[in-house]
Amino acid sequence: MTRAQKRRAIQLRRNLYTAVIVSVILILAALLISRFTLKSNAKSEHEMYLYYTSVTVSAGDSLWSIADEYHTVECGDMRDYIREIKRLNHLATDDIHAGAALVIPYYSADMK
Repeated sequence: MTRAQKRRAIQLRRNLYTAVIVSVILILAALLISRFTLKSNAKSEHEMYLYYTSVTVSAGDSLWSIADEYHTVECGDMRDYIREIKRLNHLATDDIHAGAALVIPYYSADMK
């Protein structure tokens, strides 16, 4: 093999290595970009917002029946949700009376 042929073979090998490295970098960049794009789309589709509403207690209502009406998966365990309602309304027990106004937290996908 002549000197020129050796140089040509070395140059071709370098070009091949460069092409492989650039291809790998581009593929990794594309994968990272698509992953972050998919995550942000998924997050925005299922994003829930916390709101508060005022509920007037009617005769026959219980704290549990009112909580059951507004409870969703985002609220967590029902007992924790009841504790949060009691904390927000400064209630020591589950006892509520008709005519009382309660602040109830709830989640909604609608941004208000």
